[in-house]
Amino acid sequence: MKISKKFIVVFMLILFAFVIVGCGTSTTTASTTAEITTEAPTSDGVTTTEGDGGGSVPMFVGLFPKQSYYKGSQEYDILAGAKAIDEEDGEIPIQIVGAYSTTRAGSYPVYAVAEDSDGNIINQQITLTVKDLSGFAIPETLTTDPISIDLWHANGATIENALKRYANEFKVLYPNITVNIIQNGNNYDELREAVVYAIQGGQIPNIVQNYPDHVMEYIDYTAVVPLTPFIYHPVHGYNPNVAEESFLDILLSYRRENSQYTNDGEYYSVPFNKSTEVMIYNKTMFDMLIAEGVITEVPNTWQGLFAIADELYDIKDGVIDGITTKLNSSDTQSLHKTPEEIQAIKDNFIPITYDSPANAFITLTRQWGGQYTTIDSSRNGVILFDNDQTRAMLGYFFDNRNTTFTLPGIWGTEYASDAFKVGQTAVTFGSTGGARYNTPAVVDNQFVFEFGVMPMPYNADMPENRTAIQQGTNMSITTAGDDQEKLASWLFLKYLTSKGTQLDFALETGYSPVRYSVYDTATYDNFRDGFDTSNNPLYGEALMKSLAANAAAQQSDFLFYDQAFIGSSKARAEVEAAFERVILGSLEGTTKQDLINDAIAAAKANAERILA
Repeated sequence: MKISKKFIVVFMLILFAFVIVGCGTSTTTASTTAEITTEAPTSDGVTTTEGDGGGSVPMFVGLFPKQSYYKGSQEYDILAGAKAIDEEDGEIPIQIVGAYSTTRAGSYPVYAVAEDSDGNIINQQITLTVKDLSGFAIPETLTTDPISIDLWHANGATIENALKRYANEFKVLYPNITVNIIQNGNNYDELREAVVYAIQGGQIPNIVQNYPDHVMEYIDYTAVVPLTPFIYHPVHGYNPNVAEESFLDILLSYRRENSQYTNDGEYYSVPFNKSTEVMIYNKTMFDMLIAEGVITEVPNTWQGLFAIADELYDIKDGVIDGITTKLNSSDTQSLHKTPEEIQAIKDNFIPITYDSPANAFITLTRQWGGQYTTIDSSRNGVILFDNDQTRAMLGYFFDNRNTTFTLPGIWGTEYASDAFKVGQTAVTFGSTGGARYNTPAVVDNQFVFEFGVMPMPYNADMPENRTAIQQGTNMSITTAGDDQEKLASWLFLKYLTSKGTQLDFALETGYSPVRYSVYDTATYDNFRDGFDTSNNPLYGEALMKSLAANAAAQQSDFLFYDQAFIGSSKARAEVEAAFERVILGSLEGTTKQDLINDAIAAAKANAERILA
């Protein structure tokens, strides 16, 4: 590409490299430099200088502003996986301004710069931190002595059985390594508590399943080790020369999530069971409304869904009678419903239900244009959800509560799956990882009603804010054990994130694969289309998992995750309570606006008390 006059030389790179790095080191420099503007960067840290030709401004994709490298690791590419995309020009070249050494420890600020054909220039600073490995060493060779490592998780039987199977398969590859799969807690919060107690008591596992906010706590306890030196190890790391074995094959959003913990972009975890939220609906009911001409398709916005609440009410009794008649004809007595139970289902019908109050608050705040939380320059948490957009969102859902929209807590349950399976709600929003629990019963080889799965709806008034939450856990290696045990732990994590294992795990559980290459397989394509490996139509829970996986893939470009910080789990718990208070709380003695204001104020005060 021809360099415009705006691309001016600001210093001589060779001299810069000599002064900053010194002779006798391995240094990477750029062949050209650019004017680094002093204009204010955008929210993503990119600074833009607009040219005279107009047109759209380019954007960086896959660029990591904070990166860490350990001396002696694989050959390093600071722009690995990064692209500059322009609407008119397509992909355009990125040039690096500055120099860095991969053989001398230090912090190296450089700039990524790209210019389109209209003269629009974008630049972003990248800080590469080059380190010596300390605290432990990564052996070049795995010992042949017996090794036993423990992995703590908090999953149910489906995932636990899969993990145990993978541990057995791994042992075939590494006969001297035994991976003990241990459930420690009935949920992830209980697992976190168990790990913290173990840290304080000095008896921690080798591998622990976690959410990002849990990792922040473990880092604060210095209980987990960085995974960057393992990821890029020349012998044991991901293979950069085989696309489906490379680290870049792991989805960008998952790599970002797992490099968020420190200011130098260090990886302290790798993705494991990833999911998102989707809309699961009673297709029988929506097909009736389509046949009656009420709608032409299933609505994909909140406004569209709420607009047909009355029509869903009008047909609920007939649908519930049809469902319960089929259930009562089953040979499985536990499925049968008494006349009193049937009437209770009808009386307690509410069209739309959202499983997670916390996810609802966080996701819908974004969809209404508001902010949730962030971190400051010291990586301390900052509460942002006390804003007008959040109030507007809560007001909208308050206005539709009980008659149109609710939470499972109204029925005294944590999830809406039981209500959905008997027709007590027509739509439920929940995790793809648990979608199978919403599968209707099968009687006489037929579902008691038809079902469908769609991506999360969005705010019709703000389509630009369409988004869905990125969920699921990751895996970290702790400081437990010697260097050989740490290497064995890494090799198992590498196996869990391999293409073959991720494909099998996705088919078995319905969780989203963490590798791009899995999405490119015919097997996974067939699964998303509703067929098994023999091209037979899927049925039962397998069909629900298939439909959920397909919906998740359709919204993959809209996923978000929250920046973790110490106390972020408390903020999440507080907004969960706030959303429940607004949707399920009593209005007696107060007003709608006071209820909303008080809920936000309490959530903010309680969350900030932990951050203080």
